[in-house]
Amino acid sequence: MKRVLTLIVAAMMGMATASAQSLLAEPENTTTNDPQMFTEQVEEKPASVSFEAVKDASFPTENDMSAEVFELSENPDKLTAGLLAILLGDIGVQHFYTGQALRGVLDILFCWTGVPAIIGLIEGIVWLCDDDEGWAERVAKWNSR
Repeated sequence: MKRVLTLIVAAMMGMATASAQSLLAEPENTTTNDPQMFTEQVEEKPASVSFEAVKDASFPTENDMSAEVFELSENPDKLTAGLLAILLGDIGVQHFYTGQALRGVLDILFCWTGVPAIIGLIEGIVWLCDDDEGWAERVAKWNSR
């Protein structure tokens, strides 16, 4: 589910990039004071010409998107995860970031007790004090489940 959502977001970003590139390509000259400018009919371009501009835009390929999804889901940053645990541990944001959605949902359900906040603070400190090898082992254990 997480990969599908990431692919959808990446596709939407690609479409937004293409439309922004087409808008920035040739700005229209609207500063002329020619009265005939408003009475002339606009010359319509064939659909194939418009399609060529969109076709040439740099959309991310499926391999690019899958590599990005792999990078996001497989290698969460230790500093980011630790800071999220310390600052937003009471609602379990760090668990969603590290790919542990079930633990994140449990933290949200029990946030009113204050227990997830205490656990988040402890997890954040432990994660930040952990060396890179220990963090890699921890992430590998999460991804093996």
